[in-house]
Amino acid sequence: MFIKPFRIKSQTQLKGSDRKKLRAELSQAYPSLSSEDLAKLIPSKDDVTLVRIYCYKGESVNVYQVQKDPVFFMLEKDKEIYPTVYMLWRHPDLLHIFTTHAQVIDVLAGGADLMLPGIITKGEMNPSSYGKFEKGFPVAINTTDNKVPLAVGVTAHSSMDMYMCGRHGKGVSILHVYRDQLWEMGTRSPPPNLGPPDIMLSGQVILESEDGAAEIIGDGETNENEIVKEPSPEQVIDAVQELDLGDDQTPDSSSSLSPETSTPQEEIVQTTMTGPEVMDKLLLHCFLKAWKTSGKKVALPILTSNFYRLHMIPACPDGTSLDIKKSSYKKLSKFLNSMAKKELIQVKEFPKGIENITAVNWAHEDIKSFTVDQEETSIKPDINKKDNSRAFIPPLIEEVNQVSGDTVQFYRANGLSKGDVLTVAEVRSIVTDYIKRKGLQKEGQKMVTLDPLLHEAVVNKKEGFKETLRWDEIFSRMLGKMAPAVRITRHGSVPIIRKGKLELIELAVAKRSGNKKVTLVYNASLYGIDEAEFAHQIQVGVAASTSVGPAEHKPQGTTQVLVQGNQVAFIGKLLLETYQLPRKYIRGLELAGKSKK
Repeated sequence: MFIKPFRIKSQTQLKGSDRKKLRAELSQAYPSLSSEDLAKLIPSKDDVTLVRIYCYKGESVNVYQVQKDPVFFMLEKDKEIYPTVYMLWRHPDLLHIFTTHAQVIDVLAGGADLMLPGIITKGEMNPSSYGKFEKGFPVAINTTDNKVPLAVGVTAHSSMDMYMCGRHGKGVSILHVYRDQLWEMGTRSPPPNLGPPDIMLSGQVILESEDGAAEIIGDGETNENEIVKEPSPEQVIDAVQELDLGDDQTPDSSSSLSPETSTPQEEIVQTTMTGPEVMDKLLLHCFLKAWKTSGKKVALPILTSNFYRLHMIPACPDGTSLDIKKSSYKKLSKFLNSMAKKELIQVKEFPKGIENITAVNWAHEDIKSFTVDQEETSIKPDINKKDNSRAFIPPLIEEVNQVSGDTVQFYRANGLSKGDVLTVAEVRSIVTDYIKRKGLQKEGQKMVTLDPLLHEAVVNKKEGFKETLRWDEIFSRMLGKMAPAVRITRHGSVPIIRKGKLELIELAVAKRSGNKKVTLVYNASLYGIDEAEFAHQIQVGVAASTSVGPAEHKPQGTTQVLVQGNQVAFIGKLLLETYQLPRKYIRGLELAGKSKK
């Protein structure tokens, strides 16, 4: 983030009230800091300056500088506050620590991120080797010869995902590193030497050679059973994934990683394990775990989609999520057919197009030898719950507004970017905070004075210049100039942003040959509903034939569920009660046939 020079927007001396507020924020973010520590970090008499800067990629960052050294920085976009290396040299245990080789710091200073092969762990690899944290957890990085941190970043995965990656892929996204432009902003003092980190002082250090042999190069003095698995610096550099530095690397940087100028230690090779292989490993883990936990009491046959949703997904370790499309199988049917070829299960298709698991080989060695870690999953599946779609978790659907057009510059000044989405309440909060912060409303007056940014965002060019507007006009104009969108958050998935209005689930009744009626259901998949399973539930519920296929006279890619007869009443009840979808997202409920008396 600070590899290239940044632009200073403003510098402000903090008042006493601002310093008190900053101490409170730091105390909440870092509880290990005592009141005495905070008083020394943010002194009452020495100069404390808030420096607002724009990084070369457009990030807006607030830097808190005491005397000449920056001690904390805050990313305005996510409001997270992080310590600088100057701060960590005074409190080296403030953040969770990862240890790497000194040579790797030079690579990080060139704009690279820390990869998992470069993180040294203690003992045999297990789910706790990296610690316990979620994705985006702030960490510091020190080296094998000095315990003081030399870099700050956030984890690219949760601790469990790191373990599942098998030492392949990105470990930490680097925000700040020793000798970058943020360090240059201070006194440029060198790091103190506090000696090797604890991980290097306990147990034996083992280097793994290419043929798999292990060479002991040192004996520990504390506990001879503890082992530090430490690849050599050359092995670390050679094992790191090929990095796309993009704009993070300065053109004339001495640590450039281009093939023409890289040193042998900086040569980077693509790893053998890729993203799909990691997801394949997680799929197999959850598959075996499901049979050893909630799957023990499954009544066979069971729909393959139900087994995946009700048993495999709940078996996911904390901090991970299954996504079949990110695996090499791409489809659940291919994965389960692979398990069937290994004779773990039997899969049969009945009725046509609907796959079921009909048998499990409990004597298979893979199932027998699998050991369940009870602590890796905090949410336990309810094995007594009936195997139907009542386990369906309805998505959270929010109508939001997207930063676009004339509003971009205003929101950019407030730490947001083009394309970001906000609820109405969030828009009101940002606008209100901006007006109060800029002092655009005089006490006792109802009108708000428009500064250039606010004027550009809410006043049309044809209207000319307006000096003031009422609060309600500012809010309505701001919302009117933003693009409408919908944010759909499904359980265990990343939120999906859809521009414009969300298409409703549409129920229609049509006539086919012989004057027979059919019911058509469109757009169910947009709400996270498995259409094949949905059709099967309707088939069983009304004893009528169903099918799933491309929709006629609809945009390309739209699918439909076709049901014989007018079944709007049953389908509507299924959507409202079983799938718990709000009525406002369903169109065509009035087409239900009148019940016979």
